[in-house]
Amino acid sequence: MSLLGIDVGTTTLKAGLYGDDGSVEATVLHEYGRLSAFHPDDLWSGLRAAIAKAVAAVPSAEIRAVAISSHGESVVPLDDRGRPLSAFIVNTDCRGVEQAEAFARQFGKMALFERTGLPVHPMYTLIKLAHLKASDPGLFAQAKRFRCVEDWILERAGVGAFVSASLASRTMAMDLAAATWAADLTTFAGVDERMLSRVAHSGTPLGYASPQAAAELGLPAGALWVVGGHDQGCCSLGAGGWRDRVAVDGTGTFECISLSVARPFLTAEALRFNFSTERHTAAGRFLTPVYCPGGIVLKWFRDVLSGAQKTEAAAAGRDAYDVILEDLPDDPTELTVFPYLIGAGTPSLATEARGGILGLTASTTYPELAKATLEGVTCEMQWNLLLQRQIGVEIERIHAVGGGARSPAWLQLKADVFGCPVTVVPGEASCAGAAMLAGMGLGLFRDVAAASRAFERPGQVFEPRPRHHALYQEKVARHIELARRVYGFSVA
Repeated sequence: MSLLGIDVGTTTLKAGLYGDDGSVEATVLHEYGRLSAFHPDDLWSGLRAAIAKAVAAVPSAEIRAVAISSHGESVVPLDDRGRPLSAFIVNTDCRGVEQAEAFARQFGKMALFERTGLPVHPMYTLIKLAHLKASDPGLFAQAKRFRCVEDWILERAGVGAFVSASLASRTMAMDLAAATWAADLTTFAGVDERMLSRVAHSGTPLGYASPQAAAELGLPAGALWVVGGHDQGCCSLGAGGWRDRVAVDGTGTFECISLSVARPFLTAEALRFNFSTERHTAAGRFLTPVYCPGGIVLKWFRDVLSGAQKTEAAAAGRDAYDVILEDLPDDPTELTVFPYLIGAGTPSLATEARGGILGLTASTTYPELAKATLEGVTCEMQWNLLLQRQIGVEIERIHAVGGGARSPAWLQLKADVFGCPVTVVPGEASCAGAAMLAGMGLGLFRDVAAASRAFERPGQVFEPRPRHHALYQEKVARHIELARRVYGFSVA
């Protein structure tokens, strides 16, 4: 018996097959497009390709249940027959500044935050739809349905139009406490809530794909589809981060640390720091993510500044990042890197901010610059963690997943900067979290604790070094002060 967990990003899609004991049978990756041209047709083709790769890796797999982990906020308009009217309006599309300001005036920033768990911002789905109505009224008028990624896949597969409360809580259209659509908010955006999918809780069994869709995807007709969730919630679940005081640090395009909490922190101070709260994929819990550009900064460093290292890696059959990140200096550098290549994340959410490097001299070396790039991302995350502790969130240890979890140098740096143990969680945590939910929907696991006992396989632990932590406390303080002075950030 196998469980299939699918993790949908904006440019890549991952599929993981797991045994009912949590063992990894196969994980595959499929790249299907560019961030700015994320089309439903590409997504469906990517699903078919990724599932085919996974099945080919384990021909004997008997797939019994499926769940989806999806990135948040992206949305696609559909006509009355469910046909896409455009590509997805992706999560990084922040053109709706005027619409976000209109929502703030109409409802009040604090009132919206208390209801939805989200600071008003043009990244959120409902603001995107309000902007679509203003910028392309003809297309908006043709739209009869709006779907995020998870519910588009479920509807396209013939399962039905369902969206997890976890993903719906990233739209700014859902009442966080009730886990239902907020009619006054959707109406203000010009959206009838009947145009949205039905909200369901993660782990809820839904039903089966249509015979045609199952055949297209290469799945058994009897595979049960189960409600999944937002990728951060699935990642947190798959990495054991649903417990108190455990944070999960994932490196993708963004570096994101998700903190699981028993109650939402919807205070004026949390709003000032732009700390959102969403429904967790674990029942009865909430998730507050903090983030900044991460993997995209390293990719830029690799592609623009590391030509010789890429050539060396190719000749030796090695990963370019392994060559880039070897022989780094052990102590903190004298450089300050602001990783805002696609705007800043929390706590400022300054979409107009751009990256910068301070402290370059004629003697600055390549290894110093490489380490400073890692330091810039990590100092940004520590800034967020300091503010999280300030509002009352307790953090004792961090579980690391994603690309950053494969670099011992970066893992040790994180432990030194964060001042707490960093544990490697091997594998694809978002796929694993989705598969855990699939197993719960199938009745294999009674709850997330039982699923975690089957799936968790923690790896190496990196402990903070006292001398380095003390040095990095000074560097983080300097990073924050320079960010205020250079960018005019007003957050604490």
